[in-house]
Amino acid sequence: MVFHIFSLSIYHGDFSTLCCRVRVEEGVDGVRERIRREMQELCAPCYFYPRGGGRRMINCLEAEFDGDIWSELDKDIASKMSRSVVSLASFTGPAKFFACTGVFIKCNSCSATILTSASLVRVSGEALMINDKLRIEVCLPNKFRVVGILSCYNLNYNVALVDIMGYWSPRVIEICQQMPVTSCMNVISVGCLFEHRKLMAAKGEVLIGKQSELDCQELCISTCKITKAGIGGPLIDITGNFVGINFYHEEETPFLPSDVIQRLLDFDKGWYIFWTTAADTSAEGGENRRLLPGPCPNGGTAKYTDTVVEGCENRWPLPKPRVLGATLAELGLELINRSHGSDVED
Repeated sequence: MVFHIFSLSIYHGDFSTLCCRVRVEEGVDGVRERIRREMQELCAPCYFYPRGGGRRMINCLEAEFDGDIWSELDKDIASKMSRSVVSLASFTGPAKFFACTGVFIKCNSCSATILTSASLVRVSGEALMINDKLRIEVCLPNKFRVVGILSCYNLNYNVALVDIMGYWSPRVIEICQQMPVTSCMNVISVGCLFEHRKLMAAKGEVLIGKQSELDCQELCISTCKITKAGIGGPLIDITGNFVGINFYHEEETPFLPSDVIQRLLDFDKGWYIFWTTAADTSAEGGENRRLLPGPCPNGGTAKYTDTVVEGCENRWPLPKPRVLGATLAELGLELINRSHGSDVED
């Protein structure tokens, strides 16, 4: 009997990640099937560079922005963002569950709070569930990695707050409710890769009047072209003011405006009723849809209250990784065929 032993490495630029190691007791057909299945289920967070045709995988977690303009940013803006922006990743054991960007919004003498996307812990395709067994890591501006603690989240707005301990020098981003969002406003999306902390930026403009395809009426749209790595990252104007938090869609970049975020974080008006704490995680089907009050017919403002929206799935779907120019199975087989190892005969 012949067994093939090899290591499969997937390359992202100069960065190489050991993806899997074939077990000696597996036959070749079993190896091919296992790798094909794992590539579909785990969706390795990087670009693939197989032979021929310039094929590549898109919608991955660690993909860089196309047309990255970080090096072109004003030095003051770049300095401010580099101290305010972090990258986060969640893990199930050694396997990466999700990776995204976040910003510091609060700090005190011994801890700091990061605003990010609830996709970090959200069960994919589910409206009401998070995975509370995940381990969260935060890559800081100094490239150190620390443990993050999920503090609370709101699945309707797909946002979460993560706390870290023992970091004393973050630059907190200022969230201003009065920041106007106007049509054709020039904006910049900022994101950060987790594996080797690379800050990225993409420019665009705000589109007023276009409704996002994601399940949140308060979302606005920009033309900034980002990747999944930019989810949870800040959208800023050309002077560095915070405009909103970015989400991801293949055709557009939805963002939650700063005025909505400011109301969610209004510590003087019972902000906690809009959030579910990590300790109070509900079972499937039991999670309330906590919404901000909408305008009253008389032009006033509704009272702050928990609102359960019936008949809405609120899944916040993300495009699955896919290969341009080839099927995923074809790419998996090509990667296997390119791997070389020793043959062991029994």
